[in-house]
Amino acid sequence: MEYYGVRNGEIDLSNLKITERQFRELFFDTYNYFEKKGYFKLAFEGYQTSPPLLTPSPAAYFFSHVGNDKVFPIDEYYNRYDKVTIFIVIEILHKYIRIIEFFSLYEAEAAQLEFRTIINKYLYHLDDGYVLTEAGYIMNRPEDGLTNLINSNLPEATPDTVTARVETAIKMFFKYDSNLEEKRKAVNILADVLEPNRQPIKSLTSRKHDTLIFGIVNEYGIRHNDIGQKEDYEKPIWYEWMFHYYLSTIHAALRLLKDDFI
Repeated sequence: MEYYGVRNGEIDLSNLKITERQFRELFFDTYNYFEKKGYFKLAFEGYQTSPPLLTPSPAAYFFSHVGNDKVFPIDEYYNRYDKVTIFIVIEILHKYIRIIEFFSLYEAEAAQLEFRTIINKYLYHLDDGYVLTEAGYIMNRPEDGLTNLINSNLPEATPDTVTARVETAIKMFFKYDSNLEEKRKAVNILADVLEPNRQPIKSLTSRKHDTLIFGIVNEYGIRHNDIGQKEDYEKPIWYEWMFHYYLSTIHAALRLLKDDFI
C-alpha cells in the first residue's frame, strides 16, 4: 500500500539515500524483528533434538567467516560493524533463517523470502543500491531490465553445469565489491557457455549475428590479451552491456535448442 505522500507524488522514495550508519540501525531493527519471532532459534540454539545450525557455536561460526570476534552476539556488536561485516552477517542470516513448525519441520524458503523482502527495502537506498538475491548473496543493484533478466529462471532442461556457470557469472559480476577484472571474467564465463553451442546457434541466426556473438569477446580484450585487441573503451559501461547481451543470448539459445544445448 502507498501512503499519502507517495500516492500523491509529494514524496519520491525511489531517490531516497541512506547513510551507512542509518542502514546499520535499520539492519538491526530487521534482525531484532525476526529474532523475536524465533526465526533464528534453530540457527543459534537448536530445537528439540536438532543441534544449532551454526557450529560449533554462533560466535565461532561468525568469526570463521568474518575474521573478527566482535560480531556475535549481534545486539552487542552490531553498532561496530562496517559495511562488509554487515553484508556478510546478512548473507549468513539469510542462509540459516528458519520458521519452526510443528513436528520439528523447518521452513526455510518462506522465512528467507520474508527476510529478503524487508532487508532489500533498505539495501536499495544504500549507496547506488544493492539487492539480496534469492540465491542469498548481496550484489550491486542492476538496472531494472537486467534485474528481471538475472532473476529469470533458466529452462528446466538446462544442464546443471550451465546453471552453475551462469550463477557464478552473475555473482561475480554483481557482487557489491566486484572490480573490472572480475566483471571481465564474468562476461568471459557467459561467452564460454555459448562456445560449445556455436554451430547449432549459427543455424538459428545469421552469419553476421554469429560473428557478433563471438567477435565481441575475441576483439575487446575479454578472452585474450593480444596487442591488436581494443582496450581503449569505457569498460564499466560496455561490460554491463556485454553481460546483458550474453546472458539474454543464453536464455534464448536454451529455449530454442532445448535438449540439444550442451
